[in-house]
Amino acid sequence: MSTSNATEISDFVSSDIDPGQFRPVRSRALMRGLLAIGLIAVTALALTTVLIQMKRSDLEDQVERRLDVLSRGRAEVVETWLDGITRPAERVVDSELFRLFAIEMDFVGGDLSSLGEGSEAVPEGADADSGLGVPLSDQLPYLARVLSDFAQNAGYRAGYLVDRDGSAYVVSAGAETISGEQQAIAKTVFDSGRLTFGPARNAPGGLAIDFYAPIFESPGVAAEGQARAGKTVGVLLLSAPITEMLADVLAPQPLAEPGERIALLQQSGDRLFQVTPAAAPPLRAVDGLEPPAPGQPLAFAERPAIGAAGAVYSVGSPVAGPAWWVVQQIDVAAAEARMAGFVAAIVVVAVLVVVAVAALFGAFWWRLSNEQSSALAEQFSRLAARIASQKRFLDSVNNSIADYIGVKSKNGKYRYLNPAFARAAGRAVEDAVGLDDAAIFGQGTAERLSVSDRQTLERKAPVIFNSEVYLDAHLHHLHISKVPYLDDSGEISGVVSVMRDVTALVEAQKKQERAVQQMVTALVRAVELRDSYLAGHSRRLAGFARAVAQRIDASEEEIATVEIAANLSQIGKLEVPREILTKPGRLNEAEIAQLQTHIDHTTAILRDIDFELPVLETIIQMHERLDGKGYPAGLSGGDIRLTARILGACDVFCARVEPRTYRSGIAPGSALEILESNPDRYDPQVVAALRKVVNSVAGEKLIADLPKG
Repeated sequence: MSTSNATEISDFVSSDIDPGQFRPVRSRALMRGLLAIGLIAVTALALTTVLIQMKRSDLEDQVERRLDVLSRGRAEVVETWLDGITRPAERVVDSELFRLFAIEMDFVGGDLSSLGEGSEAVPEGADADSGLGVPLSDQLPYLARVLSDFAQNAGYRAGYLVDRDGSAYVVSAGAETISGEQQAIAKTVFDSGRLTFGPARNAPGGLAIDFYAPIFESPGVAAEGQARAGKTVGVLLLSAPITEMLADVLAPQPLAEPGERIALLQQSGDRLFQVTPAAAPPLRAVDGLEPPAPGQPLAFAERPAIGAAGAVYSVGSPVAGPAWWVVQQIDVAAAEARMAGFVAAIVVVAVLVVVAVAALFGAFWWRLSNEQSSALAEQFSRLAARIASQKRFLDSVNNSIADYIGVKSKNGKYRYLNPAFARAAGRAVEDAVGLDDAAIFGQGTAERLSVSDRQTLERKAPVIFNSEVYLDAHLHHLHISKVPYLDDSGEISGVVSVMRDVTALVEAQKKQERAVQQMVTALVRAVELRDSYLAGHSRRLAGFARAVAQRIDASEEEIATVEIAANLSQIGKLEVPREILTKPGRLNEAEIAQLQTHIDHTTAILRDIDFELPVLETIIQMHERLDGKGYPAGLSGGDIRLTARILGACDVFCARVEPRTYRSGIAPGSALEILESNPDRYDPQVVAALRKVVNSVAGEKLIADLPKG
């Protein structure tokens, strides 16, 4: 029984019942009260969420300001310290002796042999000696000793004078060999003319940082942040220890809040490294963090902690000089601990408001329940009588339904059968209850039906299908619908089957199909009487077209369409003069036009026949081509039906391999090559499937049936 039918019956039965008497006042009060409590609870939850979010936003602003101030303060300390370690280098850079030596070395291109006594390689404006009557080349050991004393007294680990090629020509005592990276940085200073810092590196004595001071051709003072005017003739490279300084800078501050930490990041290439003097190794790669633009701060955000586990709020300030950022961070949990009391207070207030409203409603509900208990009992009594009356009415309606209705439990036993089902099974209703499908339909049918039962239970959705079954030794065609049966708790406890006997409809449809088949056979016989070649062509075309449609997974309707259309495809040629059909030479334009009228003759013969399939449309379009150069309408591409594209390719193939009175047929392989060489005319998918069919057993049988000639 459909839902609409059940609704109409229920409305009819209860049309004389006042629904208001079964809707007590307390039910309305309960719904309204629960709705009010729900609205208050939702409002309290929304307000609590908004207040917490506002508090969180204020907290993040406070944290950002604090971290920014702390990181900028530490960055300024580092910048001041770096300025202090670079300032002593000015004594060497501005030294007349070192400057003259650098000028001489830059002039001779770093060739020390050219600085010997008597050398003519003296730059204009420079003396060949130091003013002491000693050639500059002889002062090389003296310069090295002076540089060594300077580096030791100033606290540097090593000092180098570097030429334009990156080679160190004066080195302090105990200094390591200058590395390729140091040479590369020194070369850039010749171009920039600015004091440049290299990255912090792990040296044998701890962390060190290199800085490169340019030596200019002329003495002078440059504006802050600008390169000094004049040519750079040398670079002073000094390596300074930084372990102790960084340990002091990165040490926890006395006034630091719980969870606060500081980190120093250094960019090397396209990656960031954490500089940690006390760790081993002191330089560790930081993953998952993109380096900021040079000189730009690391924006405030919540991100993974640097050098520890967990999430933190952090912000970083750049350090002028080296590619460093001082990052101040605080654990998210520690930062948000400040608002724990606020959150608890807001939640408690919201809960108290909801509880108070619920308590007031509970008191009201208790009073209302006591007042209406007796009235409710009387209403239930009247309601029970009405329900019993409705049940009797619905039972009478259900007993008159011609469809077979059954309810099975999960174990396959019938819990209910309507009288129509029981009569069809040849049993009484009470005798059929408790039986399974095997007892009612037989073992074979039961096994088939069990598949649909499993599908219904697994999918939890209706399953609809048609089946042939025997009931009381008579064949029935049934249209079956199965849906899950739900118990009072909403759980699936069985399957409801509604079976409609469509035997008469199926038999009528089969008669119609037989009539159509007989009509097709009669039309094909008419073609045979006119021209046996056309009739053989139609049968062969039907065989290939059906096989190709099956090969490309066409629908059942499309397969039936191509088969019928193939058998009738030549019917219109009955009206074409035989001398045109059998002419051995090429047809002229007038004859071609007359031949193409077979489509019009086909339409005139078949247009009043209802095949319930697009048979006529397929025949009309079978001579259309993908490039639009076919007939009769010049259709192209996807405008041509799939069934017509199948029939068109198979028709050309069959026509090529079949002999005629005026010519012999060609080999199947040659015919396929013709089709494959014209992908703009014939559907490549259809042609590929046709080749597989031709090479199959079925295709060989169809080709073997070709007439000789």
